[in-house]
Amino acid sequence: MKKILNALFLFCICAALLLALGYVVLQAAAVVTANGSLAMWASNNLEAPVCIMCSLTAVVAFIMSYVFRWKSGD
Repeated sequence: MKKILNALFLFCICAALLLALGYVVLQAAAVVTANGSLAMWASNNLEAPVCIMCSLTAVVAFIMSYVFRWKSGD
């Protein structure tokens, strides 16, 4: 169970970071090139998946805290 949770956590956090990086790069490119449609596309298509992956990561970390019996301050 612990190995599965660790793998799931690593997958979720890596996916969240990669999606967030893609979002930031596209937004920066849109600003530099003054391309409003690219900024809107990135906002419409990447913002929700980034938030979802961050939320899934938080839920997995919460479950891990019970499975691993973490204490306050760990």
